[in-house]
Amino acid sequence: MLHALSLTAALALSADVAPSRELVRLELRQLFVTERGRSRLSPTTEALAGKRVRIRGYMVQMEDPPKGAFYVAARPVFQDESGGGTGDIPPASVRVRVREAEGAQVPWTPRPIEVVGTLEIGREEDAEGRGSLVRLVLEEPFPGAKPGAAARP
Repeated sequence: MLHALSLTAALALSADVAPSRELVRLELRQLFVTERGRSRLSPTTEALAGKRVRIRGYMVQMEDPPKGAFYVAARPVFQDESGGGTGDIPPASVRVRVREAEGAQVPWTPRPIEVVGTLEIGREEDAEGRGSLVRLVLEEPFPGAKPGAAARP
């Protein structure tokens, strides 16, 4: 399991590093639009595919968290997977992939977090069979960050 201190260190550094590419803030409420009673990815979200974005929110607390990743939502959420899979996670949430934590659980924090990385769009299933439509691949640790770091509370 990753250490919470490492997680905190990497996220703290992410805000202080001069961006190598443009950084766009993506609000979770901007992920989808509803037209004629149907939700779809917003043009804003689609335009940010493959770009560097910053998302603020809360880590979803899960009974059975994914390995090497976590979900971020606009509000605090507890996900009880008994029988429902990830069905209780708000649709306007993003799966955050932490390459340095592959195969390990990312420690949950109750505090708001900010994550920076590359936005991916498209249906994808993880090793546990959990599907996601929108993902953020967390940036590599910055110089001075400890391996296994992930998000800034």
